[in-house]
Amino acid sequence: MNVNFLPEAEEAFFEIGSWIESRNTSESGIRFITKFIDKFSAYALPNTKYLICKNEELAALQLRCVAIDNWVVAFKQTKEEFEVHYILYGPGLK
Repeated sequence: MNVNFLPEAEEAFFEIGSWIESRNTSESGIRFITKFIDKFSAYALPNTKYLICKNEELAALQLRCVAIDNWVVAFKQTKEEFEVHYILYGPGLK
């Protein structure tokens, strides 16, 4: 299955990676992003259905959510691809 990231999700990756790198060692931001993508890609399985997000705003957009560590990935799913819309800090969601 293909995993595509919309600009909002890509921007979140760069912000998260920059923040992590500013507080850790060189290349730690890239390592985090690479591991995160690998973890999310494990969810991109054919014939698997995920629940609509519990957050009202995300649910109104018919987005599906999975939690990875402290992060929530909101995406749309088709038979051929996962389209990632947002990467959000889970504890910050209501």
